[in-house]
Amino acid sequence: MSFIDKVIHTLDDCKDDSYIEDDLHSIKEHIKVLINSKDDNKGLSSLGELDLNVKNLSVLMSEKIYHIISTYEHRIRILSIEYDDLLSPWQLTFFIRFCYINDNFKEFSIQIIFRNNRYCEVL
Repeated sequence: MSFIDKVIHTLDDCKDDSYIEDDLHSIKEHIKVLINSKDDNKGLSSLGELDLNVKNLSVLMSEKIYHIISTYEHRIRILSIEYDDLLSPWQLTFFIRFCYINDNFKEFSIQIIFRNNRYCEVL
């Protein structure tokens, strides 16, 4: 629990209830920050300057997303990454299936959506 979460939980009227942190939301927010970062070592900003067709760009971006998540997000293990380029060039969507490192029986999925603006959405 972060410091701000502790303060809010302490000052909240329902402080007698147990605090449960939403790990999935935290993981999504962390991935969103990592992918939207401007640092070329972490983010995808350098891919915008390449001249590729949609299929090659999708494969290259999925490899980069896999590398970013597996390097900087240590709470999960990626099982698969698929992409949907039906709405390209306006939208490119990646579907990521993952499980927690300590629990291989529950699988979760998130979507990373790149639209025609500069930032991605993580749903």
